[in-house]
Amino acid sequence: MTESLKKRIITAFFLIIAAFICILLFPTPWFAITALILIVSIGGMEWANLVALKDLKQVAYVGLMLLLAYFAYKSETLSWFFVTLGFFWWFINLFMLFRYKQDTKHYKNNPFMLRLAGLFVILSAWSAAIILHTHSPYLILFLVLLVAAADSGAYFAGKAFGKNKLVPQISPGKTREGLFGGFIAAIIVAFVSASLFGLEKGFFSSFIYLSAIVALISVVGDLFISLIKREAGAKDSGSILPGHGGILDRVDGLLATLPLFALGISWAAIQI
Repeated sequence: MTESLKKRIITAFFLIIAAFICILLFPTPWFAITALILIVSIGGMEWANLVALKDLKQVAYVGLMLLLAYFAYKSETLSWFFVTLGFFWWFINLFMLFRYKQDTKHYKNNPFMLRLAGLFVILSAWSAAIILHTHSPYLILFLVLLVAAADSGAYFAGKAFGKNKLVPQISPGKTREGLFGGFIAAIIVAFVSASLFGLEKGFFSSFIYLSAIVALISVVGDLFISLIKREAGAKDSGSILPGHGGILDRVDGLLATLPLFALGISWAAIQI
């Protein structure tokens, strides 16, 4: 076993333990503070660094995020506004990803685009996480497992069967076969979870359909963080997690799926 793989496994073990404690044992206010530190503060710093904001500009950028997060926590209306904004932004982002070209000067000539995107992405994800945790901590746990299944399934299916590149200009390693493998893994997790939740027939179907869409959108989050890192010439978003990189490297799929999942659960009135 290589030293880097050993670090990766040890870090992953502690991350899993910490996630279970934070999600299932913390009351929502404690969960909100923990998510604020990880996603908004540290994730915001990583994002600022990737979009070339340094020193005081970086501090001001993260400070603005924290201020807006505070107001969102105090106002349910503002919180849902950020979630809805993030939801629409991620679907618009689909066109940005598939139109992206290597060596493009578009983002370098318009740096405000990726800087503004950070506010949409991080605040909408954090707000959605608080909404879901208030509804039921098990929804957060399910979403983490769903995205992990989609990511792991894509990795192994891509390794075994991958031939056709998905978006080679952004992430050369991702394949269509991997996407399909991840989708199947996520659907299995969704069916098992829906059964464990004891959902009635109508809610059961809605939950599976929502989970299927969420699994596909998780790839968009992964690709967009890859796009930002490519623009910055960085391998990882940070170095806080040995063997894994930064916070954004670990939550990229969740950033895209949290707003969609929160809106879907609310719209379908699914009770866990």
